Amino acid sequence: MKKKIALMIVTLTLLSVSNSVVFALSPMGPPKALFGLNKWGFGIEYGNQTMDLEADATVSEIMIVDPDVFEAPPKKFMHNIDNLKSNILMVRAGYGLNENWDAFLRLGLADAKGDIEYLNPVNPSPYEYKGFDGSFGLAWGIGTRATFWQNETVSWGGLLQITWLEPDNSGVTLAGEPNFDGDVEINIEEVQIAFGPTWRANDSISIYGGPFVHFVNGDLDINGRTVDMGTEFILETTGDIEEESLLGGYVGAHLEMDENTSCFIECQLTNDAWGIGIGYAQGF
Repeated sequence: MKKKIALMIVTLTLLSVSNSVVFALSPMGPPKALFGLNKWGFGIEYGNQTMDLEADATVSEIMIVDPDVFEAPPKKFMHNIDNLKSNILMVRAGYGLNENWDAFLRLGLADAKGDIEYLNPVNPSPYEYKGFDGSFGLAWGIGTRATFWQNETVSWGGLLQITWLEPDNSGVTLAGEPNFDGDVEINIEEVQIAFGPTWRANDSISIYGGPFVHFVNGDLDINGRTVDMGTEFILETTGDIEEESLLGGYVGAHLEMDENTSCFIECQLTNDAWGIGIGYAQGF
């Protein structure tokens, strides 16, 4: 028992101090029911992840020349959000609806950091917003998991979870515009649907994994202003974030320390994102 607890502490410590890596790809855990009929489970989970996204955004550029005002018509431009990094820390409360079906809620915090490019067709070089680093803001989610079939060593099941991430706004600068002062807000909604086996290696350790589908939507808002030779330019951008990742795979290990205590570690991978996650749970 002491060896199991030591292994869990070492795993959690190593992952908690590792370098930050991306947004979305929240920890999932085994694709099977975990609690049992009318039983509660409480725990904590941490995700350290990365992702590339695109936003189809409407840009309004307003030029003010005292005493006249000229407002340019809104235009749609593509924005690339590269290497969006995030740490996600949430507590989880789950309940066993029956022996093969769980439901759960999650609540916590998420931050975000990344680079944003504004692609203007008339300019071959993208405009680069620098310094986006949103501190921890609200994160929450809902989900369910079920076991479809099992025997003594293998079970097949699936899970569905939806996660909302709202890191704090961040000030940014615009490359090549020393007088620019801006602010960026990014909100993310992600859906993960996974299916696969969980193999019981021994009385304590199970290995799980399989394919999963990953959808990402959200909002990108950028506001800023700059002054050039006495002329004030105001930039207002509102856009929809679109997912670049769709199909991925994940693998993990689930350690049962006793009848009611467990933890997991996993790795997720898609074409445009990857992440690692850990979790600890206590049943009642």
